[in-house]
Amino acid sequence: MSDMHACDAGAKAMASGAPTADAAFVASVFDGPEVELAEMLDARENRARIQRDLLAEALPGETLLSATLSIPGPHKTSAVLESAFRELVRALESGFSGARVRSRTRISDASGPELLMLVKMPALELKRLAIDVEEHHPLGRLADFDVVELTDGMPRPVSRIELGLAPRRCLICGGEAKACARSRAHTVKDMQVAIAEIIRQGGCCNNG
Repeated sequence: MSDMHACDAGAKAMASGAPTADAAFVASVFDGPEVELAEMLDARENRARIQRDLLAEALPGETLLSATLSIPGPHKTSAVLESAFRELVRALESGFSGARVRSRTRISDASGPELLMLVKMPALELKRLAIDVEEHHPLGRLADFDVVELTDGMPRPVSRIELGLAPRRCLICGGEAKACARSRAHTVKDMQVAIAEIIRQGGCCNNG
């Protein structure tokens, strides 16, 4: 199975009625603390503050990369999700192994794992590498890799559109992910099953 086919396996299996991750495995994937809305808002503000601080100290030629997971619902972290995150970060870092990484800031709390890095690489080149992992790694559809620039004093992620690429797809229906999120087209439970299936198919934590 190719990497791209592995990335699509969870959504395709659900659509076709093929076996998906069982309830026990889904529960293990999301066996972590429940994050409250206030905690998520605080985490978002804290992330923006750290991004501003890192961008302010960036040297010429350095670009800020923020690595997180795209996990809907109140359970953002667990042993399984942490393992998936580490695997995705390893895949990302292997793509810019020749570039200097001067700063690494690791955050791990109920809002989910996060790593911020200052990488000596042009922003668009780094964004292409990040998208390559998101699109082609077996776990890539769970990754949320932002390449961040400072615009009018505020952190601004480089968008896929700037590279002429389509927006990210929904894990379940293949539509535009942000549109599905805004309309709440899918339940959190269905999204969790799709995520667990991607992890099972991807072989993370030797499950599958």
